Amino acid sequence: MKKTDFYFSDQKPEKNIDWETGKNGKIYLLKEKSRYRIMKRLIDLFGKNQFFRIHLDDTGTLVWKHIDGRNSIKEITDVVKKEKGGESFLQAKKRVEHFMALMLKNKFVKVKQEKQGPE
Repeated sequence: MKKTDFYFSDQKPEKNIDWETGKNGKIYLLKEKSRYRIMKRLIDLFGKNQFFRIHLDDTGTLVWKHIDGRNSIKEITDVVKKEKGGESFLQAKKRVEHFMALMLKNKFVKVKQEKQGPE
């Protein structure tokens, strides 16, 4: 089993970070510049924004909109394949797996796995 196959089970990702939708319909993730109170005060003092705005591309935006804790990664991949017409299932799977690996690594999403009964 490849490492990326782990991400493709029945896991259901949930958003773990604030986000906003831009005027163009794209998603921007909002990551705090600092978690320390003193740094937050300094950032405020200089009149800067407290958040980094991380811009998602078309596919990232599509995936993000379907991350709700109810859709499995496979179901999200099916949506990407359907929306991106020319992509095969394997291409869509690869794109979603890469996106989810980045989101999990940066703790922008968390996954909950369905409890399976006795085999």
